[in-house]
Amino acid sequence: MSRTVIAPSILAGDFSKLDEEIRKVEMVENSWLHLDIMDGNFVPNISFGPCVVKGIRRLTERFLDVHLMVNHPELLVKPFAGIPVELITFHIEETTFPLRIIQKIKNSGTKVGISLNPFTHLDTVASVLSLVDLLLIMSVEPGFAGQKFIDSSLEKIKKAKEIRKKMNLGFLIEVDGGINDSNLKIVTEAGADVVVLGSFFFENDLKKVKEAIESI
Repeated sequence: MSRTVIAPSILAGDFSKLDEEIRKVEMVENSWLHLDIMDGNFVPNISFGPCVVKGIRRLTERFLDVHLMVNHPELLVKPFAGIPVELITFHIEETTFPLRIIQKIKNSGTKVGISLNPFTHLDTVASVLSLVDLLLIMSVEPGFAGQKFIDSSLEKIKKAKEIRKKMNLGFLIEVDGGINDSNLKIVTEAGADVVVLGSFFFENDLKKVKEAIESI
């Protein structure tokens, strides 16, 4: 991919003016909308489900990037794929049968991503990287906004890029957690193709956000 995709996480936005927050995302060229789905089990917090995403779908034609932070992600493939969304990502930590979930997502006609937590080794997903469209590297522990970027994530990003080149694969590398104007450039230089922005995106004016994006 020639340019970095910016994927603001709507969970960090103001849900009392959801349409305005989505318009802000749309004002950023080459942007996706990142949707954090939390069930209160895999992570402590609860966010929103298919009903809210259906509403978001009616408000935008942007690429919907669904990140399942849930137990039993296979149960949510059909509800989200049917909305429709463009990408469904699940966590390797939550299944011993990743191939089944990957195939289920593919059969739904949706792109598939696989994610791993900060201290989960890349080796755990190496065998399925040829089957997915995206690898999501968490750079904070999932479930809470406002955490500090874990610096060791940079080495994982670089390693994922090396693996992709060595195996001649085409998956995108997405990074999520603690990214702002102080580290956005470093993350993209390490190899991130898609960068999830949370608080930094929604709590600052668009000019400041765009200046940070234009610096990469």
